[in-house]
Amino acid sequence: MSQEKNSALGVYHTNLRNIGLYSSISVALVTLSDKRILKNETVNNSILILGIVSLIISFILTGELREYSEDNKNISDKLKYIIRMIKYIIIILLIMLFYSSMRRFGIIK
Repeated sequence: MSQEKNSALGVYHTNLRNIGLYSSISVALVTLSDKRILKNETVNNSILILGIVSLIISFILTGELREYSEDNKNISDKLKYIIRMIKYIIIILLIMLFYSSMRRFGIIK
């Protein structure tokens, strides 16, 4: 494997790991907020907002990874397909999270 391809795959996998990290942090924060383990409602709402921000960061990183893989010819089509799947999963999670947040804050019934 050439040095250039090895470097490109290293960047790809590092960015993919970061996407997974921020998605996992988001799920953990949203779950912590939803279970109301902490009794203070303001703290729970703040944790929920941090969870949403973490998922948005993950979505932004997914866009950056997509751009990187399109610019780099050493990334295979299978890996590009994985990026698209992750992007759609994060979009679905964001929609669900915004909907449940609006219900929680009483914006919609």
